[in-house]
Amino acid sequence: MIPQVASMSGNELYPLTLEPIPAEQFHDRSGRPWPAGEVPEFSLGTLWLAADASRVAAGPQAGRGLGYLRHLWGTDLAGLNAGDAPDMPLPVDLKLKNTGEASQTLVLTDYSLWYILDAAEESFIRAGFRPGSAEFGADPSFWPELMPEFEVEAGRCLWLPQSAPLILGPGLTLAQFGPAARPVRSLPDAMDEPHPPVWLTPAIVGPGESVVFQDQRLTVRLISTAHWSGLTAPEALTFLWPLAGQGRILTQGPAPTTRLNPGRAVLLPAALGRYAVESAGQVSYLLIESR
Repeated sequence: MIPQVASMSGNELYPLTLEPIPAEQFHDRSGRPWPAGEVPEFSLGTLWLAADASRVAAGPQAGRGLGYLRHLWGTDLAGLNAGDAPDMPLPVDLKLKNTGEASQTLVLTDYSLWYILDAAEESFIRAGFRPGSAEFGADPSFWPELMPEFEVEAGRCLWLPQSAPLILGPGLTLAQFGPAARPVRSLPDAMDEPHPPVWLTPAIVGPGESVVFQDQRLTVRLISTAHWSGLTAPEALTFLWPLAGQGRILTQGPAPTTRLNPGRAVLLPAALGRYAVESAGQVSYLLIESR
């Protein structure tokens, strides 16, 4: 049996499904912009699934901003680190990126993690610089010639160090994890970056569970199951990102059933306590813990 969740200031904790936020460039393949709040299935651009600007989609807190709830619930919502500093940006954002038919060049100010959800036959990724690239300068027009190209396939994961360049080829759908980092246009010191990009292979840790990435700040797990009970929410900032299948989270409280739908992230409050995941068939999702 799942115990009752404690009441906080008259508001009870429950799993928070977040409304996706299309970026300005998010549009369908005909070029038609998508209005805010709509979630296109086949499109290109960036979709924020979890960020400070996110709003709750369902339950008693529907329409509330995540920033408001971070102040209301503090550490009970976001864990010790993020909960103690509600005015600071979330330590991790979740983004869905589709490249469509064109390549995209990115450089981020902080580290980022990229999990490949889908890749067309012609897809590729260029990441980092080859040794000795500094002598050619930091002109972005030279980057493709200086960056190694990698073959890509669904299920692979790329860790990109701070200020490393990234070129995403056409036909890619990716999950991006990392701090709220703005793009930069120059690379003052990254041409001799001592920490190159790293391709990661998920490590199987149990039936239907693999660790995609883990360090002192972030853990990403891939879980595929039809029923998973007796779970306890980690006491940290935790998101559940559904990838495939239709399932639900079971708790007790104001929203005992939270549906899992691909394309909508769910925030599991740090003080949620016990919960279960079940579905009529197989359901796959990413479990992201930020400490």
